[in-house]
Amino acid sequence: MCKMTRGTVAMLGSFVFVAAFSLSTYAQAPAPGSKAPGAQAPAPAAAPAQAQKPESAKGELKSVDAQKMTLTLANGQTFQYSSSTKVTGAQGGVAGLASMSGREVTIDFETKGADRIATMITVEAEKK
Repeated sequence: MCKMTRGTVAMLGSFVFVAAFSLSTYAQAPAPGSKAPGAQAPAPAAAPAQAQKPESAKGELKSVDAQKMTLTLANGQTFQYSSSTKVTGAQGGVAGLASMSGREVTIDFETKGADRIATMITVEAEKK
């Protein structure tokens, strides 16, 4: 009987030790979304110097150069576009713009260095 009691006590003691260790580890872990005591918030990441806030330009579409992936407005402003540029109001996406010279367009773009990158091009409905 003495051996059985020792074994039971040893087993219970081991269980209590593991449970206490697990709970203390759990209690020390920070809750999701909370900050650990004494921890400082990370400094906000500086926006890349090239990327600017989105801008917009409106004017008459003069030309589209598919080789250089650029489009030019009648006022001389030139914009680059990419396969990710969204186009509304023209069939065939950016390729469809080539046949729309003279139409009013609105171009949402970002300035990266000296380049103006079109993110969205909206072709205005043809005036009747």
